Amino acid sequence: MKEFRLCYVSSPWAYFTNQDLGKQWGDDWDDAPYEHNAGEPYGPHGADEHHEILRVAFDAPMETPGDKAYSGNSRYSVQDINAGAVAWLHSSKPSVAIMAGVTIDEFKAAINKVGGSVYERTL
Repeated sequence: MKEFRLCYVSSPWAYFTNQDLGKQWGDDWDDAPYEHNAGEPYGPHGADEHHEILRVAFDAPMETPGDKAYSGNSRYSVQDINAGAVAWLHSSKPSVAIMAGVTIDEFKAAINKVGGSVYERTL
């Protein structure tokens, strides 16, 4: 199975998928502004889908593209962000950007670098 990669952020949650980012989808992921339109990533459905979604909580002094939008509406869709148009999370001091497609370990390291925390729970 493939490694989990960041595909969606809606604070305080970060969502990771183990399928290709280009195949991962959610409700209105092609609509901008994503922060007023998009829903959580779709889990597997149908006989041909064999992937998982992992959700982790985080707390960090970082902003999403929606937080940084001048008029309160970003110009990005989830599809744009996952294609690399902008980082899912960004901080200026220290300068850290978390792009779509980072692994969970890379996500944790970046959150820790800005003094934040990632909360995981195993059952």
